[in-house]
Amino acid sequence: MNRPTYGYSAQDAPEPQGQPVCPRHPDTISYVRCKRCDRPACPQCQRPTQVGVLCVDCEKDIARQQASTRPRNAMGASMGGRTPYVTYTLMALCVAAFLGQMLVPGIVEQLGLFAPFRAIAMPWTFLTAGFLHGGLLHLALNMWALWIVGQYLEQTMGHARYAGLYLASVLGGHTAVYLLANPLSLEWTTATLGASGGVFGLFGAMFIVNRRMGGQSAQILVLIGLNLVITFTVPNISWQGHLGGLVVGTALAAAMFAMRPKVKAGDDRQAAARRSALIHSLLIAGAVLICIGAVMIKYMTLPSLFF
Repeated sequence: MNRPTYGYSAQDAPEPQGQPVCPRHPDTISYVRCKRCDRPACPQCQRPTQVGVLCVDCEKDIARQQASTRPRNAMGASMGGRTPYVTYTLMALCVAAFLGQMLVPGIVEQLGLFAPFRAIAMPWTFLTAGFLHGGLLHLALNMWALWIVGQYLEQTMGHARYAGLYLASVLGGHTAVYLLANPLSLEWTTATLGASGGVFGLFGAMFIVNRRMGGQSAQILVLIGLNLVITFTVPNISWQGHLGGLVVGTALAAAMFAMRPKVKAGDDRQAAARRSALIHSLLIAGAVLICIGAVMIKYMTLPSLFF
């Protein structure tokens, strides 16, 4: 039978329980407990929330659980904002480059235009030429196409994947120009410019995305077909660049879908998203390396006269 503590000396009183200490900092006494796990949490480990104080471990665990159930886009990445920042940036760079062409055409075009005969000496032109344009109408048409297709693809694929695919398509377009140019003809010294290679790559990617997501593909096929007809019938258009960008963009988008990790119920979606990001980064890097390798093979097979 328990006896009352009053009426007895202090020596007869029951011994008090040990003082609560923080599990992470055993030398710190804390009477504040986590609302989730009920463990003591010192001021350094306390995380105030709307439902009370949580410890740092429970806060991280909740964050992991929320991340694992967060909605993902078609490529497995986290759903970002609806604002197409990459598309805006690409359009702004094209407009800024065009203004540079108007103000100092000699400097901008000499440093940025792509021409097969000097491509190895000026490798940056494989990309910079994709931001230059031959006139206001050329710029307007490409920016309209980039805006229409880009904002949809950027939200569907994610900012990073979309940017990587676009730039790889620009590189693929100028790689095709280099590979198909005849060193003994005017093609070897003719300069090319324009964002059309990247835009054609987005056309191909949009076709793949719509096919894999069950959307309508007929309209984008008609769009690609009409643009190819214009490419091959209107003079002074680099069909090699358009075709190269289309092939790279389509192949890269198809590979991204084919190799994205499959997630089942109960799987760690956050870990799957990290694997997806790694795989897609390697695919983009692989496309870039293939283009570089193809260019170097063509360069090494040229007669010594063109070195």
